[in-house]
Amino acid sequence: MTVMVVALIGVAATSFPITVLSAALPDIAADLGTSNATITWVISAPLLAFAVFTPMAGKLGDLHGHRRMYLWGFTGAAIGSLATAFAPDAATLIALRVLAQAAASSTGPSALAILMSVFPDERRTWVAGIWSGVLAASPALGVALGGPLIDATSWRVLFVIQGVGSAVAVLASLRVLPATPRRRDVTFDLPGGIALGAGVGAILFALNRSAPWGWTNPFVVAGLSVGPVLLALFVLVERRTDHPLVHLPTLRRRNVAAPIASQLFLNGPYMAGLVLTALMLSTVFDYDTTTISLTILPRPIAFAAGAWTAGAAAARFGGRTVVVSGTTLVTASLVLIGTAALTHATALVVVGVLIAGAGSGFSRPPIIAALTEAVGEADMGVGTGLLNMTGQIGAAAGISLLTAPIGDAAGGREFFVVFVVAAVVAVLAIVAAHAIAYDGPVGRPTPAAPSAPWSTALMARLRRNG
Repeated sequence: MTVMVVALIGVAATSFPITVLSAALPDIAADLGTSNATITWVISAPLLAFAVFTPMAGKLGDLHGHRRMYLWGFTGAAIGSLATAFAPDAATLIALRVLAQAAASSTGPSALAILMSVFPDERRTWVAGIWSGVLAASPALGVALGGPLIDATSWRVLFVIQGVGSAVAVLASLRVLPATPRRRDVTFDLPGGIALGAGVGAILFALNRSAPWGWTNPFVVAGLSVGPVLLALFVLVERRTDHPLVHLPTLRRRNVAAPIASQLFLNGPYMAGLVLTALMLSTVFDYDTTTISLTILPRPIAFAAGAWTAGAAAARFGGRTVVVSGTTLVTASLVLIGTAALTHATALVVVGVLIAGAGSGFSRPPIIAALTEAVGEADMGVGTGLLNMTGQIGAAAGISLLTAPIGDAAGGREFFVVFVVAAVVAVLAIVAAHAIAYDGPVGRPTPAAPSAPWSTALMARLRRNG
């Protein structure tokens, strides 16, 4: 249990500022003299860095030991957080946030891989639930501590707390965390990692800049043109190398492809909804940072509650049922919050963020458990890294595309339309969840799970239900 506590400290420290930071975006923009469109990069750019580096960090953990990667990443994140507190302008703030999150990208997959190696297979959904719950509860702590402190002092104090807390936690990790096996016979696929990171980065940069710069801007066109080429190059590299970053045939397994697709289409609307809610409460409701933080606070608390109860629910009803239920709740929540933009009903916002958090938290543990069982222990780091990368890509793309139509003077109607569009995207997460192979308790996948194509399984299930 001590190992679990210490491993999860890194996950908590790297995620706790997200909610209060989202609420403080208007204040940060005013303080640094920049626009709302630019300041959203404080959220989306680090998510992009996290997405790009997470699978590579996970693979490095598989090869060189997850304890080592956890400690190096956590140390870098602590230094980056302290430096962020002294950022003089928006560009420096964004750059330092990117560097800190790039370093922190190893903490998530390494912590999860360490925990999965310490606990037996039958407790994986429970472990994933605790991991997901901490991931959600830590932003609530950020709101409780950070919201009033930001109003009383400055947003910079948030990063001082994060950096100092992280430094203390690194010292505890040195004494407690166990080593994991190293694979000296396998080398890291650097060309594949570069191609994957550059391809994903180019596409997401182009998507983010498409609204302010226009689709015909040379940089936007270049990103949308070069990105797919680099991803195609990544596939070619993976097919030819003896030690690929990602074993491509693994991606065709139902309980790899379906959880990844569900994570992608869930996290985009979910994270965009967080930023949109904060912007809506500031521009439409005219709330200050503390009020915005407290209004959003139920979301991470509900996420933690959903994650902690998901294991028992999956054992009783089946993991697929739990994921479908959770993604449906997130979809409904987006419609509720969008309606609040038209009616100016704070109660609807609170109910909406509660449902969103509970639904997302309910979905994550069985998604993680399905994928980790499908990839096996040898590729646990890169498997969970891919899942995290997909979620972060979805989040970055969702924030970029769904916040782009929202100008500095947007009204309730504009927010309503964007929330409805987000709900439509979330429906795709429900569809993908139906393809997850198991109907019974998580931990006992059906024999077809490792090999049956997920698209075939989905169509067969839809025909049975239709």
